[in-house]
Amino acid sequence: MDGKFSIQPYLNDLDILNQTAEQVKKDLGFFSLDVKFSGRKENAYEELFNQVFPHVRQLMEREYEKFFSLLYRVDISEKQIHVAQNADPEAEVAKIISDLIIKRCLQKVVLRKLFS
Repeated sequence: MDGKFSIQPYLNDLDILNQTAEQVKKDLGFFSLDVKFSGRKENAYEELFNQVFPHVRQLMEREYEKFFSLLYRVDISEKQIHVAQNADPEAEVAKIISDLIIKRCLQKVVLRKLFS
């Protein structure tokens, strides 16, 4: 995933948003982390972000091995994190990674849809 992937074109597609939420739930659920999605497209990104972020922060602070396993499962590289940090050096790392997780899950959904 390169830094140019934008979620904007997909934020009005409720089917894509629901599938993305399911992908986030699946990936985080593998580590017994609960995420819920209301099914509304208004503020869908913010709703997911507000649930993913506390999990990421907690894993980073308390369960580093689990945190790295999550990054591996979602397919986020150290390089992607560094690129995102360089683009916004003032942002909290847990916020950057939460954003990357949601975008990667969305990308998985979109790619599956395009190539199915």
